[in-house]
Amino acid sequence: MLRVIPWFSWFLSGNRFLVFIMSHRLTPHAVWFTVAIGAYGLGKWSVQSQSDPAAEVMVQAQGVESGLEASPSALLVRQASEESDLDGSVAGAKRTFGQGGIETIAKEAFSDPNPLKRELAFARLLEGLTPENAEEIREQLRDGSASGDQWRLFQYAWGSVDGPGALSKATEIERKDWREGAVSTALSGWASADPSKAIDWLGEMDEGERGRYQDDLVNGLADSDIGLASDYVLKMVEAGDRRGAELMGTVAGEQLRKSGAIVAASWAEKLPNGAAKGSALDRVANAYVEKDPASAAAWAEQFATADYGARVIEEVGDEWAERDPASAVSWLESLDDSAGKREGFESALGEWVRKDPTAASQYLVEMPQGELKDTAINGFVSRLAWEDPQSAITWAGTIQQAETRMEALTRAGQAYFRRDREGATEWLQTSGLSEQAQKKVTEVRRDRRR
Repeated sequence: MLRVIPWFSWFLSGNRFLVFIMSHRLTPHAVWFTVAIGAYGLGKWSVQSQSDPAAEVMVQAQGVESGLEASPSALLVRQASEESDLDGSVAGAKRTFGQGGIETIAKEAFSDPNPLKRELAFARLLEGLTPENAEEIREQLRDGSASGDQWRLFQYAWGSVDGPGALSKATEIERKDWREGAVSTALSGWASADPSKAIDWLGEMDEGERGRYQDDLVNGLADSDIGLASDYVLKMVEAGDRRGAELMGTVAGEQLRKSGAIVAASWAEKLPNGAAKGSALDRVANAYVEKDPASAAAWAEQFATADYGARVIEEVGDEWAERDPASAVSWLESLDDSAGKREGFESALGEWVRKDPTAASQYLVEMPQGELKDTAINGFVSRLAWEDPQSAITWAGTIQQAETRMEALTRAGQAYFRRDREGATEWLQTSGLSEQAQKKVTEVRRDRRR
């Protein structure tokens, strides 16, 4: 039997469970997982301390160990297909509803003053959801003024047990943004439970509609089967769909969630060479370097000279530089010349000037002249411009490549104009910038984000 109390006590203390739910921007399946685990923990605690019959039914319906090990979508699918007694199936949960039971649980889910009880009750509603009672539960959500996250979880759960029914109702919603949101999450749920039918459904839509919901389909496929999701995305790439490459990053994100950075790195390495592989590697690199920068850098080196590997090198260099810019730059120096190395230098120097502008400046002074130094200065100027625009202009003027120099001067000039319009206007007269570049400097938006 899995032990829940030690870790769940942390959630119970100070209502941290509710804070966790509300303070994390989670995908529908991730939020459902969090709610389900929280609900299970509270139910287990209640059984041990109070012998609460309703909580006991919830624990039994969830399937204890098997439920915790399964993905949220797999749990819902299994519950919908098993019709036995209280051995982990949804049949027991359905019987707890009874006549008027849904209304009673919904009232607790939306009206109980205890936030933990509300979360528990809402999880029970989703656990007992079937094709037959889905519309009744939907009405209770409407009457209870359910939140946006609750609606998304409901649509995902409905799609998992009855994709056609959930999508049919979703497409009838009049308000466009609500309709599109309902279709998105219901399709993800359906794809997690019945991939082939969900794929066929989306395939029958026109190109514009298909493009709008393709990422939702991929999300659902990845919830259920990473291999299936990868194959679907690779077929998109082979068909010439440019969005396919970026969607592989979505698959990589789910692989990271399920298995961690090390396993995800091994999975990404085995993908066919190309833009899709680059997208997956980029996503994995971001998580890997947070876990172990040196190991991530050693892993990333194998992609340094590949066209699709530029994003990986840049990502590792940038993220590592946030912690230890000198080490990140030293690693980048050791690599053979490539687009990734140059992009990495630009990002790393930008991070270095934020942490230690003196050390970054000294490094640039000692760096030999060349394209790599120009790239590094460009990154340095990008960050310095918003702290000290006049110094940034001075540094930008040392860049040897004319195009890169004009780009850096324009960016520094924009920051200068925002801070000191009169001084920047006077500088522009002798800046050497073209008329078009000067126009970019003086028309910079006031709400421009750094």
